[in-house]
Amino acid sequence: MVIISLNIIQAQDSTYFNKILNPENTYATGRSILQIGNSYFGLCGTEINSSIGIKLGLFELDLIGNLINWKIIGENNHHYFPGIVGGILIRTNDDNLAFACHVQDINTAYSTLVKLNLELDTIWKKDYYTENYWTLAFNCRQTSDNGYILVGSVKPTEESFWDFLLLKTDSLGNMQWYQSYSYYLQEEAETVIQTPDGGYLIGGFRYDPAVNHSLDALVIKTDSLGNEEWTKTFGNPNVDDDMAHVDMADDGNYLVATVFGEFTFGIDSRIGKQRIYKVNQQGQIIDTYYPGVSRLHNYIRNFRKENDGYIMTGFSYETDSVTMALYTGWMMKTDNNIDSVWYRDYTHFNQLWDDNYLYDINACEDNGYIAIGEAHPDMGTEKLWVIKVDSMGCDTAGCATGTKIFELPAREKTEVVKIYPNPATSDITIAFQNTDHHKNMMLECYNIYGMQVHTEKIWKGQQETRIDLRGWAKGLYFAVVKSEGTLAGSVRFIRQ
Repeated sequence: MVIISLNIIQAQDSTYFNKILNPENTYATGRSILQIGNSYFGLCGTEINSSIGIKLGLFELDLIGNLINWKIIGENNHHYFPGIVGGILIRTNDDNLAFACHVQDINTAYSTLVKLNLELDTIWKKDYYTENYWTLAFNCRQTSDNGYILVGSVKPTEESFWDFLLLKTDSLGNMQWYQSYSYYLQEEAETVIQTPDGGYLIGGFRYDPAVNHSLDALVIKTDSLGNEEWTKTFGNPNVDDDMAHVDMADDGNYLVATVFGEFTFGIDSRIGKQRIYKVNQQGQIIDTYYPGVSRLHNYIRNFRKENDGYIMTGFSYETDSVTMALYTGWMMKTDNNIDSVWYRDYTHFNQLWDDNYLYDINACEDNGYIAIGEAHPDMGTEKLWVIKVDSMGCDTAGCATGTKIFELPAREKTEVVKIYPNPATSDITIAFQNTDHHKNMMLECYNIYGMQVHTEKIWKGQQETRIDLRGWAKGLYFAVVKSEGTLAGSVRFIRQ
């Protein structure tokens, strides 16, 4: 983590809160939240005392976290399940809301897509059945034609394993087509984006139910009709990893975020660290990033592109085996080069055996972030947990309480590039090493906002270059060396 110019990137008037809510006095498990105007809109799972069945709670909060609207979706004797990742509730192109979920009744399980207005009233609701035994939707996105793309899983027969599901609708939610994909044994699709070529990139996971530590991140690329173009797995083949979250990189390639299982810590537990792969349009890995922290039971639940970088959230287990053993939620921010800006742990309940899980995070208009999940004490039920933080991830001014700060190493490929002095005032020297085997090399410098401020060609055998900084603003910069358009080395420096 780099502690830099809070007065540059932090909003002047930040709002903070770290709250729990349980409107039905039963339980509430937060899954998705986003800001529209002066409100935060969210989705959670809950239950009504007088009914039979799991329901969905839709809510609106004001900017200081007070509940101002609460509505229930669900019928008796049905169970409504949101997905297990963030970003389920989306803002539609016509400034309404939509979400996908699945419903289980006594006979079957089917998928549902719901469109809402900002009063949380239902505009329309569509149910989807296929010839499969069960059809489950976990997430959705709106497409360029104002339709919707849903992802989830299908179970062809009662005895069969799960397969990926991709389901396309028109703007009114009418199903146009669906595809299923069988790759290994058990597969679940959790995230999806529409790619610039009109196709889709699906992220999820696969595993063998009979084999411990067989879970890997799984990604499938399709064309515009859902026809499979390629399928790739990512992770450690000998240790459980986590699901794949997908998004676009600035250069037109794809990013796959997961937790890489580093080593086992028992039959069904492992140490894992956040890892992000950059893959090209053919699914080949062209770069790998290691922005996170190695933790026990580490899981990622959302990965989202923002203008100045990427944000993600999840949870992990923290223990000293004696006085402390609890799950803590985490948030992490990277810049556009996938270098870590900050990583923080969060709790609402912080005693022995308490649990704090974060599922979703979204940018706010004040440059801060809103996150949602569930938190409950050791002897209590799940509560809807919402945290509002500033641009540096603080949930109080200066991060005085509620967070734990980790220093993250800079991602530097020093075998290619070194820089001195650092920090610098008037000029810096960038030295290049082992450049003889690289071709068409370029040096590019970026400020913290991702704007390119300098570029020059590096000649074969060139050992160093000097850059005059006297016209540059004070702050953090990144020097990036590319060979044939691919990252060969990077280093960060500060202009004082």
